[in-house]
Amino acid sequence: MDDDELADLHKFLADYHRQLAKDAVLDVVQQYHADLAQRLADEAALIPRRSAIAQRLREGEQRKRQEME
Repeated sequence: MDDDELADLHKFLADYHRQLAKDAVLDVVQQYHADLAQRLADEAALIPRRSAIAQRLREGEQRKRQEME
């Protein structure tokens, strides 16, 4: 699964939990699903950034190894 697919999955789950929050009768259940939807949406937005950071770290480590050889 690539980063775009993972982000899309998080967005899908966020939408699903938003709908569950709208359909819920109890306030506590509404709040739970709304909070979970927000966390999933936030995570979806961070996935590309985290991947870019990880790639730069890998490249930096690879350069260090090459310099030591």
